[in-house]
Amino acid sequence: MERHLLRIPCNTMPFVCEAAYSINLGTMIHADRTVPFHVAIYLLQGSMEIIEDGISYRLMPQHLFFLKSGVHCWGEKPFEQGSAWYYAHFYCAEPQNRMTELELPGGAYYDRKVCLDRDANERYITLPKIMDCSGTNRVRNDFERLLDAHMCGNIPQASVNLWQIFLSCAGTVQEDTPENGYVKQIQEYIKQHYIEGFSAEEIEQICGLSYKYAGTLFKKTTGRTIKEYQYFLRLNKAERLLVETDLSVTEIAQITGFSDVFYFSKIFRREKGCTARDFRKAYVPGI
Repeated sequence: MERHLLRIPCNTMPFVCEAAYSINLGTMIHADRTVPFHVAIYLLQGSMEIIEDGISYRLMPQHLFFLKSGVHCWGEKPFEQGSAWYYAHFYCAEPQNRMTELELPGGAYYDRKVCLDRDANERYITLPKIMDCSGTNRVRNDFERLLDAHMCGNIPQASVNLWQIFLSCAGTVQEDTPENGYVKQIQEYIKQHYIEGFSAEEIEQICGLSYKYAGTLFKKTTGRTIKEYQYFLRLNKAERLLVETDLSVTEIAQITGFSDVFYFSKIFRREKGCTARDFRKAYVPGI
């Protein structure tokens, strides 16, 4: 089991205190030190060895590596000559004892609640110790934007870019792959037709896949079935109508594609944890 993994609270931002590009043109060994900040390293070329608390890590090109604050680290072997890397030193609060890990299918996503109460946000994500980013330029691009922002003195923007790197590590950022292209086609079609509905044949026609395979791909990528995504859009529309209008629950059910108000009420309560009337009372006092 990997030691000294970074746990990042979901309700706070990191603070980038130093960031730069570095290259080894001579003989260089990682400094023997214990520092009060975390370190993120993205190796561009070459190789390097870093030892943290007695565990040796070998970094290769396109590896992203995190060192934890307060933990003794050092090097024993020289970096490969010509090695180049980006690095960022940053501070980040430790998760409080009451926090639980946000570990849901598809990455660091919350559930379908629109409004999170305070307790629901007491979560954290765990970053991998070392991550192979070969096959994607996303982390490298985010690191470059982080360095640009830091160089201009825009520390808040640099910290936002660092959070984007965290999200990539947590698996929430989807790459542009052919499979995701199919999923986007399906999502766009559902967004246009989620109220009146659609058939399996229509889904097959717009993406060129069998409905069964399209459904499997959609579930794997989004964490929802095609039907669940349709209901998700319908319920979001229903929430807006509950907040923005004084239409009855029956009228809202019909407008959002539910011919049976009792079925609408059942789905709404199952997904939102309260009835539509209670939702309206909680978020729109006086209606």
